[in-house]
Amino acid sequence: MARSGRELVDRMGDLLSTGDVSALVVMYARDAEVVLYHRSAVGRDESRDLLAASLASLVLYKVVSVDQFRETADIVMWDATVEREEGILETTHIVILDDDGLIRRHIPRIRGYWGM
Repeated sequence: MARSGRELVDRMGDLLSTGDVSALVVMYARDAEVVLYHRSAVGRDESRDLLAASLASLVLYKVVSVDQFRETADIVMWDATVEREEGILETTHIVILDDDGLIRRHIPRIRGYWGM
């Protein structure tokens, strides 16, 4: 599953936009961790549940732009502007990859919100 960091970011954005959690979770290692302030998930099953719960209430999720991007050997981080039905979000993501290019840790965060 080796792909560039930018391809990973674009693929994640596409899958989040369509709500395809099954395809999204395949990008995660079997023992992956998703770490939020209010909750963490360990493993694909918990990660799938967390992502599905996060997307379940969304009518619209569209990545408008990737505003900053940085990639090193095993870390991909980016800031993105995202459109949702209730407004615009600025998000930050940090992803640590394993040796196979799968997501080992994902730390997403909302930095700002502007309601419509």
